[in-house]
Amino acid sequence: MARRVILHSPLDPVTLAKKLRDVLGGEDAKPKAGVTGHGSEQDMMLFVYRTNVRTNINVRLVATMQPDGSGTRIEGKIGPASNVTCFMIFWFGFLSIFLVIAAYSAATGAPFEFWGIFGGIPLSMMAFGALLFRVGRGPKGKDEKAILEFLARTVQAREA
Repeated sequence: MARRVILHSPLDPVTLAKKLRDVLGGEDAKPKAGVTGHGSEQDMMLFVYRTNVRTNINVRLVATMQPDGSGTRIEGKIGPASNVTCFMIFWFGFLSIFLVIAAYSAATGAPFEFWGIFGGIPLSMMAFGALLFRVGRGPKGKDEKAILEFLARTVQAREA
């Protein structure tokens, strides 16, 4: 689950967006290893790009930017995208139906050749889904820390 973050940068939104564009490139720029993404004067989306991992189950910061005194207030959520959580709930829920059928079949005396395969394949698909989710998120807390350090280094953003 994503957690809410509120950051403050001493730069105004236009300068902040220009600095992000200079470092990250435009929206059409090819991602490079490390923290990447895009932003404008109103919003930003940052994530850690790994060249050897091809999944969208990564930690990302999705935030809006608003003028705040002489600087910018960056408010958003950091963590896996909400559609990832919805998909994983659907994935495990759908596969659980097959596990219930396999358990019922085993309890009513169906041969192992039926319920073993009927339950074994969904279990392996669940294990693969959990592994994909874990690998996509990277080392625990490391991506989130990298994104926040990138903002601190690039636009002097600190937690408010």
